Amino acid sequence: MADILHRLRIQAPSELVFAAISTAEGIRQWWTRDAEMDGRIGGVGAFGFYNRRLQPKVRITAMTPPARLEWEVVNGAWPGKTVVFDLKPDAAGTILFFAHRDFPEADGAYASANTRWGFYLVSLKNYLETGKGAPNPDDLNL
Repeated sequence: MADILHRLRIQAPSELVFAAISTAEGIRQWWTRDAEMDGRIGGVGAFGFYNRRLQPKVRITAMTPPARLEWEVVNGAWPGKTVVFDLKPDAAGTILFFAHRDFPEADGAYASANTRWGFYLVSLKNYLETGKGAPNPDDLNL
């Protein structure tokens, strides 16, 4: 199994970071403008990328505001089935520990997801620090 891991310092309080990753309105600012999210445990999120060529669907399996959010991927959008956002308060704001776990192997799908997550997590940082993210379709065609 292969896991995607990222660590990012964001100059914003954990409560704002949590709102940006757990609500449709927040997700539309940094990940994709085509976002629906029922932000409670058991709630489902549906996201569209590149005119819906990629349509991940997730279910919230764990949520401890403003410290942890966990999704289970409930369709075949990615081979990796668990996405985790852990937030730790820091003197300068928040440290985000991100994981997309359980890819069967580090292949092309893994590499593509790793590149895209890195880009979108920087978009999250930019959104929270400057007010401007680069969500799909405003992003680069990676």
